[in-house]
Amino acid sequence: MTALTLARQLLDSTRRHVETSDDPYVISRFGDWQIRVDVAAALLERAETHPSPVAAIEAHIAAAEALLFASATEFELTGQRTALPPTLDEPLRHQYRVVGNYHLNGVL
Repeated sequence: MTALTLARQLLDSTRRHVETSDDPYVISRFGDWQIRVDVAAALLERAETHPSPVAAIEAHIAAAEALLFASATEFELTGQRTALPPTLDEPLRHQYRVVGNYHLNGVL
């Protein structure tokens, strides 16, 4: 299961817990989460339709960040936390370095 798929599943299950909430904090956090999932999905689509040397890495980072946010926000809003997959054990900082070096210095 991909990070983006799991982030979407957590979003949907959390939606069922907080549906019809009028709490501004809950609404804001949920909106932030939805945007992160949408951005990750857009980057994944871009990587598939317009591949570049770092497009897949950027999509992976966005999906992983969306999932990390999902895990924290799920706990904040529902009091429960879904275990994250072991694929997130690799630090994202290494992937950020690849993307930064490519865009800043043209180095892959």
